[in-house]
Amino acid sequence: MLQIPFLDWTLADIMLFFQDDWILAWTLILSGGLLAIWLLENITDPIPILGTIFDGLVAVGTYLGFFVGILDIFVGYVVWTVQPDAIIVAGVLVLMGFSLVMRILSKFPLALVFALAVAVFGTAVIYGFLLPLTTVPVIDEAALWLTSGKGLLVIGFIIFCVAYVVGGLIIKLIQLIGKIFASVPVSVLVGLAAIAVGVIVILNPALVGLVAWP
Repeated sequence: MLQIPFLDWTLADIMLFFQDDWILAWTLILSGGLLAIWLLENITDPIPILGTIFDGLVAVGTYLGFFVGILDIFVGYVVWTVQPDAIIVAGVLVLMGFSLVMRILSKFPLALVFALAVAVFGTAVIYGFLLPLTTVPVIDEAALWLTSGKGLLVIGFIIFCVAYVVGGLIIKLIQLIGKIFASVPVSVLVGLAAIAVGVIVILNPALVGLVAWP
């Protein structure tokens, strides 16, 4: 049977894997290249074949970048916890990850998705709490109605409205910030900065606060 050791790794093993200057440097360089590729797309637009190739790479990179962005944020967390003096490296990783993730998330109505998720979760929790009360005298009728289809719809609707209003404002602010970081100029600048930091990590890691890994 085919064995894939990576799938058997624990979280500690994965964190340990990224505690290496070379792996960290290439994570920065390759992820930065995924952001900065928009610059090459604009440069190569007038060239028929290259323009088409880079258009395709940008399209693929947008969706691949979502998962790479999550990885970058995770690696940034690893650096921040293990190498607290390397705040520049951790900050660039998190910023780059946020930019990559928001390329996708900024296209979705996050406030609506958030409110719907909270409504489903909240309704399920309340249903589990009320179900044992359906056999308790005096309150059994109310509990039965609340656990019925109509009752759960009412509960879910109320939770949805509250979550949409309260959480919507915060999420819209995050989306606004996300759209700024997902824009072409900012993405390219963050990508180029990540590549530069990656090169520094290879040549002189101490310059960005990296010391020997524990």
